[in-house]
Amino acid sequence: MDNLLDLFSFEGRANRAWYFWHILLDDLVMFTLATVFAVLMFVTGTPLFAVPLAGVVIGGIWAGVAVTVKRLHDLDRPGWHWWLLLIPLVNIYMGLVLLFAKGTQGSNQFGRDPLMAAKVDGYLEA
Repeated sequence: MDNLLDLFSFEGRANRAWYFWHILLDDLVMFTLATVFAVLMFVTGTPLFAVPLAGVVIGGIWAGVAVTVKRLHDLDRPGWHWWLLLIPLVNIYMGLVLLFAKGTQGSNQFGRDPLMAAKVDGYLEA
């Protein structure tokens, strides 16, 4: 990814490691910031911190959905398969697929292979 705003985009592909670390770190940051704003709102007794709290939660959810859609794209699945994560039992299967299934080798309809793109762009040593 080239910049921070790519985190909120639904275009492109994300490999397993990128998906795992972004979900983990994004959730950690969102939880920490939401806790800080909630505590500040409770301590001060004012709803002033409700706006940044809502912004953090909405931004975190958006980023999580975007990263998941990119991971689905890496598996050559359409983004609407994200909705399958809302179905009980199917969500367990989909979660395991997202974490452990190897992405499509080479380019697919959603873009270049993220692992090959990293090698070509010089990010990884061969």
